[in-house]
Amino acid sequence: MDRILQFHAASGLVLTSAVPAPGTSSPETVGPVSLHVPQEPTEQEKEATELLATFFGVVEDALVAIERVVALTRDIAAKQVEVEATVDTVKCSSIRKEIEELTNRVNEASRQACKGLEDMKLQNEKLKVSEEMESCFVGVIRIEENQRRFVAQKLMSAMEGFQKQQKAAEDQYLAQTERQIKIAYTNPDGSTLDDTTAKQLTMQVLENSATSVIFQQSKDVLVQMIETRNDVYRIEMAMRTLHQTFNDLAVLVEEQGELLNSVAQNVGSSRKYVDVGRAELKKARQYQQGSRRKLYCLLIIAGVIVGLFAVAGLLGGLL
Repeated sequence: MDRILQFHAASGLVLTSAVPAPGTSSPETVGPVSLHVPQEPTEQEKEATELLATFFGVVEDALVAIERVVALTRDIAAKQVEVEATVDTVKCSSIRKEIEELTNRVNEASRQACKGLEDMKLQNEKLKVSEEMESCFVGVIRIEENQRRFVAQKLMSAMEGFQKQQKAAEDQYLAQTERQIKIAYTNPDGSTLDDTTAKQLTMQVLENSATSVIFQQSKDVLVQMIETRNDVYRIEMAMRTLHQTFNDLAVLVEEQGELLNSVAQNVGSSRKYVDVGRAELKKARQYQQGSRRKLYCLLIIAGVIVGLFAVAGLLGGLL
């Protein structure tokens, strides 16, 4: 028994008919044995794997930042509800500081997500420096572009949720200030303030120009309303930061829009080709039906001719 040949066969070589397979000793059971040996990945495949690993690391960091924005937005909404339900001014001040800290963390998380999108863009552009490189990594480029679009949509959705929450909180603060004014203050003649006057006084508080003599009736309420005004100012600052984030996203969305326009153009061209193909297919069916009719006619004619020859043969035999 040649153990060397068996070792070669187990290593992936095909055994000849004279060499038994490993584990057998009878020549009658000889058969070809082949083992699949995985090939080493090429340098291009290794590089593509490394590029995608680095890229998906950036994607993961951006998604974590976006999830942080969503979670912090929920926390801010809960804190603002708590402020509205709390009468203790000291506790309100503490909660307001927490809201301000949470808002700063939202802004920081949104900046990290935007930076992640920018890093994705830069990594994707590095693969397009030349046509040769772009053709080598066309699959990687498409994967990265799709992931960047997905992350941009997630970030846009998260920031829109934060914007809606901040706008709702601002409206709630304004309504709360207006209610405080209508409850705590009256006209000089003692009559109840109407809605128009209450709104005007609310705007005076927000504009830091509470000069109306009506506010002299209760300094404590005015101080509370000024705290509410500061809350509105903080929301406006957060909205400015949010506006800048949306501007950054708008650039990315515009780039994605150009890609979508190109895709739409390709879809339009494909639709034209499909319509042409349908017309050609319809013609082919008509030709096929015509050819079938001709074939049937030829078969009938051939049958008639064969029948005539058969009849002629029979008649000739009888005569």
